[in-house]
Amino acid sequence: MGDGKSPEITQGIATKVCAVTVAFNDPEELSRLLRSLEGQTDSLSGLVVVDNSENRYKNDNKSRFYRYSRGYEFARYVETERNVGSAGGFSLGMKIAHQKAFDWIWLLDQDGTVESGCLAALLQNAQQADILCPKIIDISNRLPAVHDYRYFCNVWGRITPLKSFAADHEIDFFGSHGTLISRKVLDRIGYYDFANFFVGAEDWDYSVRAVNAGMTIVMVVRAEARHPRLGSRGKTRASLPAGKKKKLREMLGELYFSHVRVLPTDLDYVTSGLASGQDCTQNRALVSLSHAYLHTKRLNAWQFWAALFFSFVLASLRKTMYIKEVKWRKTIKMYHICVKARSRGEWPFRSVEDFCKHLCQ
Repeated sequence: MGDGKSPEITQGIATKVCAVTVAFNDPEELSRLLRSLEGQTDSLSGLVVVDNSENRYKNDNKSRFYRYSRGYEFARYVETERNVGSAGGFSLGMKIAHQKAFDWIWLLDQDGTVESGCLAALLQNAQQADILCPKIIDISNRLPAVHDYRYFCNVWGRITPLKSFAADHEIDFFGSHGTLISRKVLDRIGYYDFANFFVGAEDWDYSVRAVNAGMTIVMVVRAEARHPRLGSRGKTRASLPAGKKKKLREMLGELYFSHVRVLPTDLDYVTSGLASGQDCTQNRALVSLSHAYLHTKRLNAWQFWAALFFSFVLASLRKTMYIKEVKWRKTIKMYHICVKARSRGEWPFRSVEDFCKHLCQ
């Protein structure tokens, strides 16, 4: 299918780009995204939509896809038999586009959009980096939300936000939405890791793999995309007796919720995520797995042990505050898994499901 569009010429080389997105249960969001892709330059000649939705949404999503895919030289809509998560969906879409020999794969979140000229601005920097990222603007009020998406890694191993918007920056971590990945990267490191990730951190893991393979990631400030701002980390309720302990609770709470800015990356995040119920297929549990796996393998030795120490201290403080989400059995078990994986040099589970069975049995 197509309308005769010819690929854009970038420094004398014809460039072909394929957009890849994962749909989930919201046809209106999918329409909004696909509509924003119209007129993004002639280089955008491919579109892949992987639909993770419940069956009742798939017919509507499919009709939206066919409505907006007529102008592409290559377009494919893929229904998954079950929800394979964002990692599985993007991995499948990346593989399809890669096998079709596209020069660049443009990853897009369903709940986001891209601004006019976004792709053109990214492609103008095609010779400067292997992975190109736009500046992210909040979809509702246009305030910069880039600190939720574009990050550096500091000496402690902490993933810290990019703070300047004045010029293009080389960065260490990216979020999926709006990210343009060259075929060279896919040739060398493949696709998102869907075996060990479900939803959350699969893009950061891919960043680590790309940087370790010698690839360069650059954020292009003139390229803009929109996305809902990630929710700030809310304070967990604690059931403490009133009176003298109130001030202590406030002090400990402030210490815990301010550690994000001052301490090494902690593994304590797994505690609250794995405490709610026994069903390990819940998104919170799977997000915990993603972060535990990512931090276990990406930190160097001293960063890992520092993170383990601080997270244990913080978990203890949370327990002192009577925060019910702290479950010592699961916490200690998770730490043991991380240490074991670190010493072996490999994650001891073959899949997300395998991990869940072990931890939540």
